[in-house]
Amino acid sequence: MTKKLFIVLLLGFSSGLPMSLVSSTLQAWFADAGLSIWLTSSLSLISLPYLFRFLWTPFLDRYRILSLGKRRGWICSMQLLLIVGLHFITWFKPTVSPGIMAILAFILAVFSATQDAAIDAHRIEYLPSEYYGLGASLASTGYRFGMLMSGGVALVIAENYGWVVAYRTMSAALLVGVLAILWSPEPKKTTVSGNSTVLDSFMEPVRDLLSRSGILSFCVFILLFKLGEVFTTAISGIVMPFLIQGLGFSLATIGYVNKIWGTLALILGGVVGGVLMLRLSLYRALLYFGLLQAVTNLIFVFLAMAGKNIVLFSLAVISDNFAAGMGSTALVALIMRFVNQKFTATQFSILVCIAGLPRIFSGPMGAFLQTHYGWVGLYMIAFLLSFMFIPFLHKIKTKSL
Repeated sequence: MTKKLFIVLLLGFSSGLPMSLVSSTLQAWFADAGLSIWLTSSLSLISLPYLFRFLWTPFLDRYRILSLGKRRGWICSMQLLLIVGLHFITWFKPTVSPGIMAILAFILAVFSATQDAAIDAHRIEYLPSEYYGLGASLASTGYRFGMLMSGGVALVIAENYGWVVAYRTMSAALLVGVLAILWSPEPKKTTVSGNSTVLDSFMEPVRDLLSRSGILSFCVFILLFKLGEVFTTAISGIVMPFLIQGLGFSLATIGYVNKIWGTLALILGGVVGGVLMLRLSLYRALLYFGLLQAVTNLIFVFLAMAGKNIVLFSLAVISDNFAAGMGSTALVALIMRFVNQKFTATQFSILVCIAGLPRIFSGPMGAFLQTHYGWVGLYMIAFLLSFMFIPFLHKIKTKSL
């Protein structure tokens, strides 16, 4: 069992590594090259495949590629495509071919999202049910460390050796996942699709969701709960332009503070949130953690006013990501409670997609607000938006909590 859990950890690392490379780290590359805030922040749209992967995941259950087995074949093929693609993107420069690089990054995001779906299915079928909790924890830890590597360490490498070396180093790090999946046997359990069509596998969970009482209020709540903090956390679509072009911090400083310390604070916040939820009701956890997210957003207003201040920058990043980790833990617990266990995987993916929409569009939204109101105005608006979830939390209290 130790081997299985170690493989789950390594595959979690492989799953988390590409995400920053096609989002925030790519934004840092574009910002460092001097491209406009609007263009740089719009790169957050490249992450759309992570939200909408449920549109093609039924094909992963029905078909196999390569001779490694259904799960191992999909995972290994996506990993190899990612390695090749990350090398290929270094042949271009943001100042010369920004459009080509954005298209390549979007294709890589599709490969990465497909790898994530295959790894999730592999983990569910690979582990005994009594190890699901521990397996999910290890996978999440590996995922966060993968993001730390590609979001923090990559920036430090780029500062000292250039972007080409940074991206090619990250592509080499993906070999960890290749070795892990080759070391892993194919799961003995298989997903049985029965006689239903691919269309049925989508429509039944959707129909069930739409028939639930209070579904509209519930969807609005999960959409708004993390709306304010999408402009501040390490995976925000606007925070890189703010830190590089707005405040003038170096790539190495951002790598250490925003990515490494920010990711560690995110992990710690998730753990602390989980412990506190053993004593708090879900309603109180969502309320308290949501208010904490709002308060920490206010520190970014002070940072925008103060300018390049390393102490305030560190305080803002660590506290904001810590609160975001707590909020994410409570939100996932809410979604897990809401889904119908007959359609757990699909409904969970759909609801997570709704909750993640603000993060994906945070780049264009943030750029629009910054253009009209400046950096201080943007983060003041983000602070105010952080409270919009409260009336909808009260509305769903009697139905879901």
